[in-house]
Amino acid sequence: MVEHSPKITSAEISMLWSTYIGDTMSICVLKHFLQTCEEQDVIPIIELALSYSLEHVAQISDLFTKEGIPLPNGFGDQDVNLQAKKLFSDVTYMRYLHHMGRTGLNSYSLAKSVSARSDVRKLFKQFLNQTETLYDSNVELMQEKGIFIRAPYISYPDKVEYVTEKKFLGGLVGHRRPLLGIEMAHLGVNIEVANVAKTMLLGFSQVAQSKKISDYFKEGYDLGKKMVENFMIKLKEDDNSYPSTWDSTITNSTDPPFSDKLMLFHTNMQSAIGIGDFGLAIAASLRKDLIANYESYLIRVGAYAEEGAKLLINYGWFEKPPQSINRESLRNQNN
Repeated sequence: MVEHSPKITSAEISMLWSTYIGDTMSICVLKHFLQTCEEQDVIPIIELALSYSLEHVAQISDLFTKEGIPLPNGFGDQDVNLQAKKLFSDVTYMRYLHHMGRTGLNSYSLAKSVSARSDVRKLFKQFLNQTETLYDSNVELMQEKGIFIRAPYISYPDKVEYVTEKKFLGGLVGHRRPLLGIEMAHLGVNIEVANVAKTMLLGFSQVAQSKKISDYFKEGYDLGKKMVENFMIKLKEDDNSYPSTWDSTITNSTDPPFSDKLMLFHTNMQSAIGIGDFGLAIAASLRKDLIANYESYLIRVGAYAEEGAKLLINYGWFEKPPQSINRESLRNQNN
């Protein structure tokens, strides 16, 4: 019997590469959180998250080494200052972990679904299970502390109905039907995501060493603030409940806990998460005004992300992801 040992596919190597980069960044962020956390019951959650990220980096390192794939540089001790003063509140730490946990559940389930090799599928299944454990632990603690933000409520349906009029889809102006539960859910998620982003960006703008990068973070904060206000108005128009504002306490420290490189990469990652959430919201929304609203912000956040990518390139910090061979370049070398 011939033993078949397939190579890692483009999807597998890309997902593993991105996970490695993301976890090296998370290790730096979580080390600072752990060093500055004041509430004793939050510390075990941060420790658990840190242990998972360290384990992921070690496992992917082993796999890449066996496959002869060079490890990305990612982030390291040079990107975090453990002596830096506290910048964000402990409540922000928990909300950050909640947001990143939700993102991890989505990304690891996708990574497993596009993987073929059994060892890679097993690895992403482990990552998914660990993230689920971390997510549940953090949510339970947030609920105990009374800081968990629930999606807006609606009355329970009391009968089955069918749509009989095309105006159900609405228009860009004029009378609009009440929001669907799923539309409210996505508005709530996007409010929360924007709140996390704008809090981190405001803190980053305060400690960034480069004025150009600090200004970029402030620009992102202003964009996030506008998004929150806009999405809240959509809920308020129907007299619906909406997510409460949450503790975004930022200290007066100007001592950077992270390198400009890490904060800029983190911001680009947050932009990518936001763009993905807009896409999901567009797919789930039926009201035309909501779709147009999301499309508008998708373009604006996309342009903001492009600006951030250009900054990463200008500073020499943009690590090139795995890609296919440039055949045209090879042909030119022979001519």
